[in-house]
Amino acid sequence: MAGVDESHRGRIAILLALTGAGLVVIGLFLTIQHFQQTETLLRRPSTQPIGRRVADARVIQTVLFLLLMLVGVFTVASLAFLRWSRSFRRWLLHKPAKATPSSDVWAMHTLPEEHPSSPGDEPPSPEADEGAPPPFK
Repeated sequence: MAGVDESHRGRIAILLALTGAGLVVIGLFLTIQHFQQTETLLRRPSTQPIGRRVADARVIQTVLFLLLMLVGVFTVASLAFLRWSRSFRRWLLHKPAKATPSSDVWAMHTLPEEHPSSPGDEPPSPEADEGAPPPFK
């Protein structure tokens, strides 16, 4: 949370979590109340046909369920984005690594012992043809 003192971040997070939990509890209470009202309406005689009342109740139930799923997806996506953005910020603002010494790189380089140090220092092979021209230097 940008602009918030480090010592208050935990308190704000707990406050937001409690607010979210309270909203979930209120939503569950309203959903249970809606189910009870729907059951009461289904038992009472009405001018509407029973099929129409059941269809209306199912539509409302579906809308409430989809709204609850949408809030859940939003919550999970928000938490994932916050976690990613914090790690990206940490990566972006990290201190660069200490530079490696590069004053004499070629002095640190050595060839393996089995190879000659330069191409011109190769010993002549015994199978070399005596009449062949000398190698290009």
